[in-house]
Amino acid sequence: MVLVLADTTDPWASLVHAELCRRGLDVLMIPRAELLNRVQSNWRVTAGSEGATGALMVDGRRVSCADLRGVFVQWILPLPLHLEGLSAQDRDYVVRETTATWIAFLNSLPCTVVNRPTPGGRPALLGGSPALARVARDCGFDLPVARYTSSQDDAVLQFSAWSERAYLKPLGSAEPGFVLSRKNGVEQIRHVMERHAVSLQKIPQGQRMTVYVVGGEAAATILHAEEESSLNGADLSALPTGRCADLVRALGLSFPECQVVITPDGRTSCLDVNDAPNYWRSTRTVQRRIVRRL
Repeated sequence: MVLVLADTTDPWASLVHAELCRRGLDVLMIPRAELLNRVQSNWRVTAGSEGATGALMVDGRRVSCADLRGVFVQWILPLPLHLEGLSAQDRDYVVRETTATWIAFLNSLPCTVVNRPTPGGRPALLGGSPALARVARDCGFDLPVARYTSSQDDAVLQFSAWSERAYLKPLGSAEPGFVLSRKNGVEQIRHVMERHAVSLQKIPQGQRMTVYVVGGEAAATILHAEEESSLNGADLSALPTGRCADLVRALGLSFPECQVVITPDGRTSCLDVNDAPNYWRSTRTVQRRIVRRL
């Protein structure tokens, strides 16, 4: 049995579910909003055991923890449960307890769990944590200059000061970061900052690329063709895919995308390691390759 814990609108989950069904595997897909209505759990962790024991009841069907071959998680926490008829305080309690229970359960399973949630969450940026910044540097990456702000005017001024070469990421959000456009970067900043404070990172001159890592190995790499990306003859024969895989393993992730830049002098800067890869920014060939690896 394989569980796909994701909304039906999630493109990665939908493709993974379809691929598993095509292979003839026993697979169930459970959206977040249907969790309480479809799933009951009875499990425990005992001293000396390799993980959780017990079972789930899914749609009235008993699924033993020992029978789970893998879990693909695309839930955004905390879980947005449908809880009609409860007070705001009771809803908050149920959401928190349910979220904590599932984080504990997914971390206690001995089978493969793709996107296993981390208690307490992860910092949005490597530079936001001294420990994670040290891990990135130990793996051979430079970290670009960054600025954190909740002021739209401050962000716009910084974008201009960096010659309109900046990577923006919302703080406190599951949304991935993105490269600001020179044409409408100011509008992009103001749009995002209507809801979030942001981090801005200066993008070094060089070749920008996205490396997708699945199961500890680089599954696909996209080189972004941009006017400013020319390396003027610098060697691209040794792409930093191995270092990306090393960094991902060191961070305890299983399915992220790495945003990196190779500079003309051969150094590699890491803009972001995002554990929610953006489906729409990858090509169909890359999507198929990633899904096969998942």
